[in-house]
Amino acid sequence: MAILAIDVGTSSVKVTLTDDRCAILDSASAGYATVYGRRAWAEQDPALWYGGAADAVAELLARNAGLRGEIRAIGVCGHMLGLLPVDSHGAALRPSMIHADSRAGEQADYIRANIISESELYSMTGSVLGAQSPLCKALWLKQNEPEVYAKTARFMQSKDYIVSRLTGNIDVTDFSDASHAVYINIHNKKYLYDIFKELGLDIDKFPTIYRGTDVVGTLTQNAAADFGLKAGIPVIAGGGDGACANAGVGVSASEKNAYVNLGTTAWISANSLTPVIDEKARIFDIMSLDGDTFGVFGTMQSAGKCVSWLRELLAIERFDEFKSEASRAAPCSGGLLFLPYLEGERAPIFDSKARGVFFGVSSEHSRAHFCRAVLEGVAFALRSILDVFRETFAIDEMRVIGGGANNEVWKRIIADICGVRLEACRDSDSITSLGVALAAAVGAGIYKDLDEAAKSVATYDRISPDESTRALYNVMYAKFLRLYPSVKDLF
Repeated sequence: MAILAIDVGTSSVKVTLTDDRCAILDSASAGYATVYGRRAWAEQDPALWYGGAADAVAELLARNAGLRGEIRAIGVCGHMLGLLPVDSHGAALRPSMIHADSRAGEQADYIRANIISESELYSMTGSVLGAQSPLCKALWLKQNEPEVYAKTARFMQSKDYIVSRLTGNIDVTDFSDASHAVYINIHNKKYLYDIFKELGLDIDKFPTIYRGTDVVGTLTQNAAADFGLKAGIPVIAGGGDGACANAGVGVSASEKNAYVNLGTTAWISANSLTPVIDEKARIFDIMSLDGDTFGVFGTMQSAGKCVSWLRELLAIERFDEFKSEASRAAPCSGGLLFLPYLEGERAPIFDSKARGVFFGVSSEHSRAHFCRAVLEGVAFALRSILDVFRETFAIDEMRVIGGGANNEVWKRIIADICGVRLEACRDSDSITSLGVALAAAVGAGIYKDLDEAAKSVATYDRISPDESTRALYNVMYAKFLRLYPSVKDLF
């Protein structure tokens, strides 16, 4: 028996087959483009998500023909913070505004100034309202494309659209996407009815909310033909990519485990039985796939992005060469300090105007110092997020996923700067797919719940911090914390 996981990513859709204990068997992907039509706009054609998924499934089943009739359940995850209006037949009325779309800045300002204070809204939703929030995008659509708004039967996230195409059910979302969209009060798990009413948003256009593990339909005859599968396979509600990563990495809400994702962006997350409402709104909550517990997140804007930027700048073609250069410099990079805010920063400062800084540059610094300083700068920024978590959680161990999980030099730096043991996860580049596969396995009755499913996640390669190096980094970290406040006004 097998599970099929569909992951709608920012640049491609990835389809993964696992066995019925969620061990990954094979995967395939298909890419698509984002259209940046105007300033602050970022849109995708949802037909490309579905077509790409069908193409990837065809490729996957061509290599695994024996599993074609053995798929027991289907789970879908996808990028969050989108807004896709569909009609009563589930047809898209316009391209989807994806997470990178920030056209709704005026709407965000209006809500904060006239409807509800930012602090009050954060305390209710656990999320920081911004131009990227789907609540603001829905208001933008109503004000700027009223004919589309009038025809809209439901507003969807990326994974909701795929679920609707697979099952014919357009009235589905899950708690993770609904909470991150700033649609619901995470304490009572209900829509913000009063706010929707004040904004003139029709609540009937927003879908019914399910647990990510709930079966919400079965594969229709039409979808089965598109995917080369048999009709009737159960399909779960699925979840947003952040929530699916939390499940796939195997962290437990009852044990308050944490992990760090090192990708183009980066985040630290821990699962919690209750919401964590930070009085300074430096971190945010996303409801988990189980619909009961919470993922607590602190995100930074540029992590792997800093590495790719410097590699291009210094004409370092191979990643191994970059790692080798960074390893030639001693800890603290000869006093060279990097502020990794190339594209602004989210947690814990939330300053879109911030930019990167190299501080303390001297004629003694070599290419190796700059390479190491970038890795250390990202690690210092992660520690500034981890410090916020440690006001609530005692964190001395984190799992690590994403592309950076393959960089031994970087993992050593993070362990020493953050003072944590790091555990790498197997199948690190498929964690979100694994997470929704685990949720589908729960929906199919293979596991009783996600906590039981999480025990199947394999880890290896533990790195413990070097206390003598950590002491050196503590001195440098104190300077890092002073650098941004010192230059903030110059931005």
